[in-house]
Amino acid sequence: MFFSSMFILVLGLLCSCEKAVFNDSSSQASGDEEQVTVVMKISDIEAYVNGDLTRARVPVSQVCTKLCFAVYQNGERVKYDNQKVSESDFGTMTMSLDPGTYQLLIIGHSGSANPSTTKPDQVKFTNLTSSGGTGYTDTFYYYGTLVVSSGMGEQQYVLNRATAMFRLMTDDGKPSSVKRFYFYYTGGSGGLDATTGYGNVNSQQKVYFDLDATTDGEPLTFELFTFPHADSKVVTFKVEALNGNDEVLYSKEFKVTMERNTITQYTGAFFTDGEPDLPDEPDEPDTPQGSTSVYVDTEWDSTNEFTY
Repeated sequence: MFFSSMFILVLGLLCSCEKAVFNDSSSQASGDEEQVTVVMKISDIEAYVNGDLTRARVPVSQVCTKLCFAVYQNGERVKYDNQKVSESDFGTMTMSLDPGTYQLLIIGHSGSANPSTTKPDQVKFTNLTSSGGTGYTDTFYYYGTLVVSSGMGEQQYVLNRATAMFRLMTDDGKPSSVKRFYFYYTGGSGGLDATTGYGNVNSQQKVYFDLDATTDGEPLTFELFTFPHADSKVVTFKVEALNGNDEVLYSKEFKVTMERNTITQYTGAFFTDGEPDLPDEPDEPDTPQGSTSVYVDTEWDSTNEFTY
């Protein structure tokens, strides 16, 4: 009786183990068969100039050094990957996804660090330390629906510019005592809502530019980027020229109305006394029209020029 009971017990355990392994293997195989390989490619550049679509035929590597791809479903990010310009397949991303409807986000930028892409309406870039200076760069994006089905071909998308630029130019040459420029600006956004294409936070953005002896006596040009808000909020720039001990030698403040895909440019004598002129209200830029192929919009819609 004892050996009979033991035989029945062992046989029952073996049957239970075989059943568990069989279910796991069957489930895994079914999932692999259902997935679809999706190829997403950015090839050329397309630019919108005053509402007209033109093709510049410039590789994406000439305007961006990093690309971020993120796929969402039901409000959650289900897959993502990032690329650097040094990678041989830069501009082409391949992912395996189950059939279904998703939202796709592509971000192109040249910052030292990639933004967070956990949520498409909360894409956030960050300030860098004083040794940096590339926390905020010209940035392009695509956000839209991705329908995944068997037999689908290569997908292509157009990236549009999300940023506005403030360009500061000096007519006078830089004194040798000036070693660094510091920009602190508020009213813009260091975060992007890719579902709308506008900034979504009130940021305190900081950027440093280190200057070597080759710039002594030369005029300077600085370009700063932000994601403007939908209501064209005024952005205040506090600009300081620092010496080697980070002491302020010269400073000016500018209040700028910034628009997406528009450059606001100030030119004047920075290293002498004087207050900057307040700008006129910039013209409303044209809104880029949609496209069914993926390229990058690199042409600025307009430049508003002022003197200080």
